[in-house]
Formats: sequence, structure tokens, C-alpha cells
Amino acid sequence: MFDIKDEKFTFAVSPFERVVDNDIDPEHHRWDWIKSFVEFSVPGLKAQFQTEFTVGELLELREQFAAHHNALIAQREIEPFEFQSQCHQLNMIIRKVTGEEGVIIEYDLRPEAHADSIQVKGDFGINESYFPNILNRLDEMIKWQN
Repeated sequence: MFDIKDEKFTFAVSPFERVVDNDIDPEHHRWDWIKSFVEFSVPGLKAQFQTEFTVGELLELREQFAAHHNALIAQREIEPFEFQSQCHQLNMIIRKVTGEEGVIIEYDLRPEAHADSIQVKGDFGINESYFPNILNRLDEMIKWQN
């Protein structure tokens, strides 16, 4: 999904296993789970944890990233998108900066899958150059096979 790294910031989400659910959606597999490893670090804080996403929510997230990418290219405004993962360990708001050529991603990370987990909140900005990689990585996650 993400692989954004520089000298002071790391945000990477990498798939490692697909759990197939042939009972709910045997044709399109939108309820298959993609288990993923999340790595996040800023000066003074490093978090690594596992979470999972359904293929359906990854498809929706990809659609919204593509829409925001197209809005940047066309220089038009678009409504913010709020992504809440089924496990509530990675939540985001994707918001195009009004009148600018960038997007702000507000994140809420919870390294543990329960309500009492610590929360890491913040935001970072990306420009149009990041979108092809994000879209390709989302495609890889959606198609991930063990």
C-alpha cells in the first residue's frame, strides 16, 4: 500500500499472506483477508505491527486514491475520503489541499487490535509523483497470492 521513506519518516505497509474465504464471496473474493506488516517511524518513535485488510476495503481505497490522483492532474477539487479498516488499526483521511498540487493523509495507527491500544496520530503530505507507486502497491495487495 505504502512505501514512503526518507531520513526522518517511514510509513510502509507490506502484504505477507492471503486468507481466502470461499464461503462468503467465492467468485470475487472481496472478503479475503490480506495480512500485512506495518512499519512506521518518526524521530523518537518506531512502531511495527501486523494487521489485515479485506480485498473489498483495499479496492475501495484504491478507487479513492485514483480519484484523488485524477483530481490533482485535472486541478479540480474533490471531497475528502475517510478510510476505516475493518480491524481499526489503520485509519486515514485523504484530503486534497485546496488550490494546491498535493494531498494530506491524516493517519490513526493502533498497533494492537483492541480499543485500549495506544494511538499514533499525525499527517503527511504527498504530491502527484507518489500516486503511481501507491496505486501499484495497492494492486499488488489486492492480487496477493500466498
